[in-house]
Amino acid sequence: MRILHRYILGDMIKALALAVAAVSGVVCFGLVLPTLQEYGLGPLNSLLYMALVIPRAAYLALPLSAALAGSLVYGRLAAENELMACRASGIPRWSLFWPTLVLAMLAGVATLALAAWPLPASKFAAKTLAKADAKRLLFNRLATTGKFRLDEARLQLTVDRVVGDMFYGPTVKHAGRTSATYCYAPYGHVAFEGNRVRVTLVEGVILDESNTNPQRGTHVFTFQLPTILPRDEDEMSLWHLLAASHHPEITDRYQRIAKDADEAGQRYAKQTVRARVMAELHGRLAMAAGCFGLVLVGAGLGMYFHSGHLLTAFGVALVPGLGAWYITTVAVKTVARAAEHPEDELHLIWTPNLAVVVIGLLLLAHLSWFWSSPIRLRDLLWRRR
Repeated sequence: MRILHRYILGDMIKALALAVAAVSGVVCFGLVLPTLQEYGLGPLNSLLYMALVIPRAAYLALPLSAALAGSLVYGRLAAENELMACRASGIPRWSLFWPTLVLAMLAGVATLALAAWPLPASKFAAKTLAKADAKRLLFNRLATTGKFRLDEARLQLTVDRVVGDMFYGPTVKHAGRTSATYCYAPYGHVAFEGNRVRVTLVEGVILDESNTNPQRGTHVFTFQLPTILPRDEDEMSLWHLLAASHHPEITDRYQRIAKDADEAGQRYAKQTVRARVMAELHGRLAMAAGCFGLVLVGAGLGMYFHSGHLLTAFGVALVPGLGAWYITTVAVKTVARAAEHPEDELHLIWTPNLAVVVIGLLLLAHLSWFWSSPIRLRDLLWRRR
């Protein structure tokens, strides 16, 4: 590799690293703040949670950063007339795009490596950390939203106000197999014994859905908080997703849905889980391909618009970067809802990302061939030698 190529590749790698660091910081705060408000984490747990969110923030920042790196470096080369100097020195313009292809492969591999294990593992660890303290979680959820729902126990608790360990205006809804039971009380309190929660409603009234046979008095509800959190599809590694696409029954979601279901319910649960697994699997793979293409698109647009300034380069890279990410996200959600035949909808995920790759290659071919040798291109079109 020539010295010029090493210089361009080095600049692109530095630009990509700085862009990932800057965009990841912004994304990280955007991911952390809602969780801190919802779960009420302490100072130490907040720092640990922020550290666990970094892989996810870097994964989300890579598409925009890849386009920004290509746009900034090649825009600066065009703005400072270095491309004209290369052409005057006899260096063909197409050879200047070799560093772009190398960085595009590095960005695609980095995206795929993050999606394979660090992304799902860190996301599951962050969820486990946020829900580790059951008492804090219960009181913070009730204090902020006034509602706490536990699907495993089929129970929902709503309150008007929380003071200490006392509830004012509590309502407990317990969903049975055929009907639901409601308990209303003016006040109550809660006690914890490990992961077991005991809710006492004083002077409460228990009613069923038909409002018959009301029972008055002090009522106690006891339920067990889950000790092991289930893994969702976005918290599974790539090889786990690949295995689950053929055997959905190994996933935690299937175990929850099909636990008390009949044969038809189990079949529907298997189709639903398989669609969600395939959507997540192909979404991650397509994102790596899209990140490869975004480096090419960013370099081509940067050279075309002479985006040597940081703000200009950011504006040029913003549209393809966010556009590819948004379309892929919507496509993944669409495929996840196609329970019966998700494989028929996979083109929605792959089409925008492969289109980015094709557009990037065509853009670089146009810049290196037509702009550098227009007379030769005209002669080839007219079949001249």
